[in-house]
Amino acid sequence: MKRRLLMVAVAIGALAAAGAAWSSEVLDSGPPQIRVYGGGQWVNEAGTMRTISIGVTANPTGLNAHGSFRYAGAPPGFRGEVTCLSVVGNTALVGGFVTSPSGAAGLHFLYAVTDNGPPASGADQAGFIDIGPELDTPPYPGLPVDFPRTCPTAAGAQANFGAFPLTGDVSIETP
Repeated sequence: MKRRLLMVAVAIGALAAAGAAWSSEVLDSGPPQIRVYGGGQWVNEAGTMRTISIGVTANPTGLNAHGSFRYAGAPPGFRGEVTCLSVVGNTALVGGFVTSPSGAAGLHFLYAVTDNGPPASGADQAGFIDIGPELDTPPYPGLPVDFPRTCPTAAGAQANFGAFPLTGDVSIETP
């Protein structure tokens, strides 16, 4: 009886170990993705504190991006659904649709972040590029015709549109 009980326990343990190994292999074997995530605060030229948070994933070419973006500060700030992502080096450009406040819902936005160092180093940068009608009429320079499905290149985004030191951390991971 003890021998049978021991054999059953060993068999159950072996099955559990095999299942754990299989599930960890399956869960970790997804397709490679670009990830941009993090947040923090920065102060604009007028001395106004801004807060951002971002969480985006996309395939290795930057297509099929999905995620969220939050920009807080006066005037009123917004939340958005990210639908495009471009990464060049350590700079990411995200774009998508504003989801709230309701008066701005549906407008397009572009935002750039640069990952220049480890968390809390003060080396990362953030810079608001634009929102709304300014992106749509006339067409924004370099804006792809299918924006916000496809973002313009992130190359030079911070240099062209301004960048501010970010207190916090933004991470950009590429496959």
